[in-house]
This record gives sequence, structure tokens and C-alpha cells, in this order.
Amino acid sequence: MDSVVHQDGDPVIRLFTALAHPMRASIVHRLISGPADVGAFVELLRSSQPLVSHHLRILRDAHLVEGIRNGRRIEYQLVDEHVAHIFLDAYTHTKEHSHDCDH
Repeated sequence: MDSVVHQDGDPVIRLFTALAHPMRASIVHRLISGPADVGAFVELLRSSQPLVSHHLRILRDAHLVEGIRNGRRIEYQLVDEHVAHIFLDAYTHTKEHSHDCDH
């Protein structure tokens, strides 16, 4: 590795910070199966549209999701397969090690 990750502005820190919130993690998890609009997230998360839009903006700013205009709607999708791999690897890791907290 070239350098140590140590600054709040570091892209790796921003990526994991964006994924650290339960609502944003749920959005990313849902987008692994395909694009969705704000209404789908409002229903899934049982939350308000402004709050969902706020979390989508954070994910966009972290370059994890992008919005694609489809007529009057905006559908959100993951920016690339790496996002799905990062999320699913972390998810799998936590499930494999949830029984043993010694390591």
C-alpha cells in the first residue's frame, strides 16, 4: 500500500462512513437487486421521502449510487459492481464471524 488512511476526507473513509448508517446500508443492499426510485425506498424503509432523499444524496456524494432520469422519475442504481462486492463481502464477513467475537 502506498499510504496510510488517516484523514476524514480520504475516499475510503467517506465510503465506509456512507455505508455505516443502517438506512444507507439498506438502500445499497436493495440496489444490489436492481434500480429503484425514491418511492420504493420510502415503502421499504417506512420512512419519509425527505429523509430517504437525504440518505440518497449522501450515497451519491460518496460515489456509491447514481440517479438516472426516467421521464419524470429518477431511478437510483449502484455506480458499479464494486459497490455490491464491498457491501456483500462485509455482510458475509459479519455473518461468518457473528458467532465468534474473539477475532
